[in-house]
Parts: sequence; C-alpha cells; structure tokens
Amino acid sequence: MNRASPDQERRNAERQDFLVTCGWQTAQVMPLVDDASARKYFRLERRHDTALLMDFPPTAIHVDPHGIHDNPERAASVSPVLQTTNLFQQAGWRVPEIYQADEKRGLVLIEDFGDITFTAALTGSAMLDGMTQDALYLRAIEQLITLHRFCDGGGMNDCGLVRYDPENLRRMLASFKDDYLPLIIPDAAKREAASTAFDQLLETVLPLCWQVGEVIIHRDYHVGNLMLVENGDGGDDCGIIDFQDAAIAPRPYDLASLLRDVRHDIGPDLEARMKEFYLTAFPDVDRSDFETAYIASSMVRNFRILGRFGWLAIKAGKTRYFDYIPCCWDMILRGATDNLPALQEWVDAHIPADARTAPAIVKTQNLSSKEAQL
Repeated sequence: MNRASPDQERRNAERQDFLVTCGWQTAQVMPLVDDASARKYFRLERRHDTALLMDFPPTAIHVDPHGIHDNPERAASVSPVLQTTNLFQQAGWRVPEIYQADEKRGLVLIEDFGDITFTAALTGSAMLDGMTQDALYLRAIEQLITLHRFCDGGGMNDCGLVRYDPENLRRMLASFKDDYLPLIIPDAAKREAASTAFDQLLETVLPLCWQVGEVIIHRDYHVGNLMLVENGDGGDDCGIIDFQDAAIAPRPYDLASLLRDVRHDIGPDLEARMKEFYLTAFPDVDRSDFETAYIASSMVRNFRILGRFGWLAIKAGKTRYFDYIPCCWDMILRGATDNLPALQEWVDAHIPADARTAPAIVKTQNLSSKEAQL
C-alpha cells in the first residue's frame, strides 16, 4: 500500500478539520470517481444522513473555463460554486444546497443528490420503470426554458457572471490548435496551414453564435450533470450539478451541449424534436437564425472538447476520453454543409477522414496495455 505524501497528509488533515467544524467528523467517508477536473468529491454517511464534500485545493491547477486569459492555467477556487448556486436557485433550478464552505482552503459541504443521473436512467442501470429517453430529454429542456425565461425577464442583470464575446471563444479554442492538432497533423507545415485557416474560419463563424442573443449558460449541460432527486412529495425533481463555470453566452450553447453530447448521441430525429419543443416556448426567436447559431455553438463546444482531450492526454496522462473523438467530429459536421459551409470546407481541406479517429498515442497505449497482460 502506497504511503501518503506529506502534501496528501496535510490535505487529509485539512479535510478532517473542516468536517469537525461542520459536525461531520464521525461520518464514513467514501471517495467518488474523479472527473476531468482537479476537483474531488467524497460521500459522507452518518446514520440516515448523507452529504458530499467537495475538495478543490487552491494549489490545484485549474484551466480557465471562460477564455479570459491567453494562458488558461489558473489557481483553483470554490468561489464560483458559491456564487452560481445562489443565482441558479433564484432562476428556479434545483441545485444542491450548500451546508458550509471554507473558501480559503477550497472545501465545501453540499447536499447529496444521490446516484441517479439521467445517464444512469438512460442506460438502464438505475432500473426506472416508465422513464423513457424522450421524457428525460423533455425534462432537461424544460429546465433550459425556465432558465432562459428568467434571463429574458431580467435575470442576467447584475448577476456577476463573465459575459462572453467572440474573443472569449477564440481563446477557448486555442487548446484545439495547441494540444490537439499536433496529435493528428505531425507535419509542421501542414499544421501551420491548418491553424492559419482555422483562425480565418473563426473570424467568420464565431459572431454567428450570437444571432439569437445571449442567456446564462450552465456551460456543461448534459445528461451526466442532470439527476433525478426525490422531492418529498412522492415524485422527483430534475437536479442539476457541476454548474460552477456558468457564464453569459450565446442562447443555443446549452441546448447544443445537451443534444450534441459525444457520450450520448441521440440522433438527428430526437434532436430535431427537442429543438422544436424548445423553440415553441420562444415564438419570437427566428428559426433560421437559431439553427445557424446552434450549429456554430456546437462547433465551438466540440472543438473545445477536442482541445480538452488533447490537454488531458498531454498534461494529465488521461487518454480514455479519446474514444469519443470520432463522434466529436460527427457533431461538428452535422448540418455544416447547409448552414456553415465554411466549416465543412475547412475540415475537408485540412482534416482527412482517417485523422478524425483516436490519435496514435491512444492506440499505442492500448496495445501496450494488452501486451502487459500477456
């Protein structure tokens, strides 16, 4: 068994001290599976009560989610969690209640929503009778409608969130060029040509994201961050988590995030029906402009995800996300020919079909892993 390092021992002591302050020092502590961030979560159990401990130490390296800085690596902070929790509660969302927080040490005790994510319900692992895919996605879109009506009614005023413009999105996509393109275009001259043409593409496409205005966005709105939470009345609410990177951004961004999720491809038919359900709630939104903004927002999100995959592989050694790369490219190109032909032309010119698969780094590691088992 590996012995904890001095830094780990110090952090363990800080967590325990915080739990004493909260009155949870006798709770059983169970680590939860980590995600693609530096945050860690622990489930606490004592008798019939549960809670979650968020551990996000200020010493951790956090990637700036908003494209504010040219250098995206920043010090971690739990302050956005506290700010956005209050905002989304005002908007009418069911988000975890904060029981106690220590901003200086990066520790937060929050409500435990349980384990039934929409992902679990969709895959059948939660064993929910009568919970169809359509029903879950309708509930997810109802939450977006609630939030966007809150925004249209003045909810964005003085909310304190970062307001995106095309320059923010351009900075977010720098990782696509710096961390992902080198994995699929090894030739320096070809990579430089692709990068230069990509910058020209962004000059044209990024402003189109705002064709139907802006709203508060969750920024990572997908079925893995939506949960079925008991409401005390015999039913359940749509609980929403992992919203701390919220911002003011193009209206279709969260909808594209939900309906064009590389981990859960729902297909064009259900995607179209869900978009129609959303648009029916906002009859003043121009349908053609919305479709253009929607596809442009999907492009931004999925190029950003590819950049993140590259960064995780290079900086953190996490390559498991590369399995989603082919679907990422499919999401980027879906509808591009008719609505964003410049995007289709850039991909055709610089990213051949065989480069839209998992890079060789992943295939090599997978092979090594198999060889190690022989």
